[in-house]
Amino acid sequence: MQIISAFDDIARVSTGISVTNPAMVARIQIQSASMSDYEIAAHLANAIASATDAAHARAWEESQVSEARAETLVDHEYFEDLVAAWSMVATQREIDSLDGLFIEEMSVHWLHERFGAGV
Repeated sequence: MQIISAFDDIARVSTGISVTNPAMVARIQIQSASMSDYEIAAHLANAIASATDAAHARAWEESQVSEARAETLVDHEYFEDLVAAWSMVATQREIDSLDGLFIEEMSVHWLHERFGAGV
């Protein structure tokens, strides 16, 4: 199981994704062409969460029955590839951190919910 500790570590992995899964990279690059930085960051964060869930499922199955099911292994590999592909897109757009993006976006949504569209 690959453990990624920082956003920069994800970006280094993404150079291999173009070789191992070029169809996924092409699909995500086309899809992201009209997206904002916030949308790309949201897709990356979702992919990271899904990859984490898949890694936990794999680790649990391996600890319980000493072997993960094929379906779990495929999910784990797919979501790791998805993280790498979205990370590559984020790197190409020069998004180097998710920190500021979500804080600003959440505050805008909170203001609109709290005070209406006139804010």
